[in-house]
Amino acid sequence: MKTKTLLFPLLGASLLMAGTPGEAGDPGYQAVLIDEGLSGAAFVVEANVRSGSKPELIVSGFGPVSVGPMGPVISDSGTVTIYSGAYRGYADKKERSKAIKHVVVGENELITFPNRAQPALINDDKHVDIIVPGGYFFDTSIGQARGSLTWWENQQDGTRWVRHDIVTGSPFSYHSAVLEDFDGDGIGDIASVAEDAGVASNPFDDVLELHIFYGVGDGTFAPAATAGLGGGGLIEAYDVDGDGDMDIVSPQFFGDVAGQPFIPLAARNADSASFVWFENLGGGVFSKHAIGLDQGPGFMITAVEDLLGDGITRWVATNHTNPNVTFRPFSLYPQPAVYEFTPGVDPRQPWNVRQLTPAGAFPVTGGVGQAAPGSIAAGDLNDDDRIDLAVSGDGARGLYWMEQKADGSFVTRQLPGSEGWGQAGGPVITNLGGNKKNEIGFGRFDLDSLGYWKR
Repeated sequence: MKTKTLLFPLLGASLLMAGTPGEAGDPGYQAVLIDEGLSGAAFVVEANVRSGSKPELIVSGFGPVSVGPMGPVISDSGTVTIYSGAYRGYADKKERSKAIKHVVVGENELITFPNRAQPALINDDKHVDIIVPGGYFFDTSIGQARGSLTWWENQQDGTRWVRHDIVTGSPFSYHSAVLEDFDGDGIGDIASVAEDAGVASNPFDDVLELHIFYGVGDGTFAPAATAGLGGGGLIEAYDVDGDGDMDIVSPQFFGDVAGQPFIPLAARNADSASFVWFENLGGGVFSKHAIGLDQGPGFMITAVEDLLGDGITRWVATNHTNPNVTFRPFSLYPQPAVYEFTPGVDPRQPWNVRQLTPAGAFPVTGGVGQAAPGSIAAGDLNDDDRIDLAVSGDGARGLYWMEQKADGSFVTRQLPGSEGWGQAGGPVITNLGGNKKNEIGFGRFDLDSLGYWKR
């Protein structure tokens, strides 16, 4: 049997007590609420889409989600909103931000589940545009086809946005997208993994395809070309093998990874792997390779340059599991964890792996349908010149920071005041206020909220 947390991009979170302000090593963060009326607050990214030196937060909202007699009732009125001035200088005496909002995608656009927005320079006007992947991965099981990939043209300094459709009415859900020149013709192409998870209880009906929408020019794209099978969720473009062209790195949650516990380790391959990369062989041909074979369903993997201060790019990743579930395959998956992957001499072979969190670091609340951890980001969080990590507990219903120690180990603590911040999108680690101290931004689906943690 296979199930999934209802919303996948955000999912669960936790209540592990992880330090209070003033404790040794605690960065002294405190929460600032930006918006408590963002329906279905989901992904958070940052970019400079308006003039000025300070970045904006780009936040997707799934809209209202209810549960009816036949299961979840998924909204078709999601939103994407830009928040400018969302930093401490704009907070009032009650620590509520006075950020200015600009709507990119309104409810009237009928975008179902706008997922992680991708800032990108698509046309030649030098203004940062936004790609919006959308869709609900169980749509076909309820007779729907609402997947979409659209891009929104930045006009009038980020205060007016013009919609351009790439694909709509798709049975596939698109959770993320990247813009790169994958075929070497000098025109940007869009890559995204198309996910159709079928019926939640059936592990054998998942359809996962790596789609490339090749750029034609003038901001238009050709129909999807299927470049590979598998992958999914939150992908990243990176030249893994150093040959000068862009490859694609991806977690795997749906598909054959569901049967991973029943496959002998020596027999596991890229189809049953937790994390994979697609090697760009040129001519529209990609070859999939396993990164990690033994982590259970993968949620996110991202490159971190100089993670340990030795100049080596390593990858941090999260699986997505629930130790509360007592039946197989869920009971056989590894505990919720954060991992570090380092490619070897031949990156086509599984990468070296180190688990960065101990058992019990992300205590999941709830049964099937909840899991942990979620999204992850890297940055210096306590001014010691070492890279730390911020993580959404997701089904663990809390937010966490992982402090890197001098020996390269990590200590995991919960951010103060983050209890109940489950199914949290983000994190964004950035200096919003210009005070040389990083803030950590999160969206919170559970309570329609957007906030950040400051020092």
